Amino acid sequence: MAQVATVEAIYQDGVFKPLRPVRLANNTRVEIRIAQNMEAIIDDSDLGPLAGAFPELASLTDADIEWAKDQWQRGLQRQLDLLRDNGDTE
Repeated sequence: MAQVATVEAIYQDGVFKPLRPVRLANNTRVEIRIAQNMEAIIDDSDLGPLAGAFPELASLTDADIEWAKDQWQRGLQRQLDLLRDNGDTE
């Protein structure tokens, strides 16, 4: 009976590279099923100098990026509000 494990990997230069260590002997034959989020496909050239350095960035969708921007802007606004409030009390 075959053992089944799910291992995330990146596909780079024609080779699947696991994102975590895998205990397999060299030349072990495995079956790979590929699942990808079609909305998450990003051309590496869009990442500029970061292409390949952070492979997980390729899985970010536009919605993920917009959410992160919104969170960042909210955090900045809270900090500005705190600074403004502290300036009023002194």
